[in-house]
Amino acid sequence: MAPRRVTGYLLDASFVIAFLREVEARQQGDARRYLAGLRRARVYLSVVAYAEVLEQAADPPALAAELRLRFRFQSIGQDIAERVALMQRRAARRMGENDAWIAATAIKADLALVADDDDAFAGRAPLQYVNFRHR
Repeated sequence: MAPRRVTGYLLDASFVIAFLREVEARQQGDARRYLAGLRRARVYLSVVAYAEVLEQAADPPALAAELRLRFRFQSIGQDIAERVALMQRRAARRMGENDAWIAATAIKADLALVADDDDAFAGRAPLQYVNFRHR
C-alpha cells in the first residue's frame, strides 16, 4: 500500500510540551527548529493533545490563550471516532486511548503526526509519524 498523501502536520502533546519548554527557556531546541521548518505547511494541534497539555499546566487559562494564539486546532468527530474503534479493534497492540484519538485524527485528516513517542506511534500504518527529535 502506498503512503497516504500528507497535506499538513498534526502536533502531539509531546511536541507541544517540548516546544513550550524551549520557548520558556529561550532555547532553540529540536521542537522550535522543527516548527520553523514547517513555516509554509498547514500545522494543527489535536484537541486531544490540547487537553493533555492543559491538564499539566500551572495556569490553564493563560496557557489556553497562548496555545490559541500559536496554533490552529484539528477537532474530532464521528468519522474519527469510527477510525479509533477500527484501529483499536484490529490492533495486535492496543494504543493508549488518547494516542488512538490523536493517531486517528492525523489519519483521517491526511496529516503527518509530529511527536516524540515512538512506542505509541512508530510502525502504526497507515499513520505517517515523524519524530521531531530524529529527523
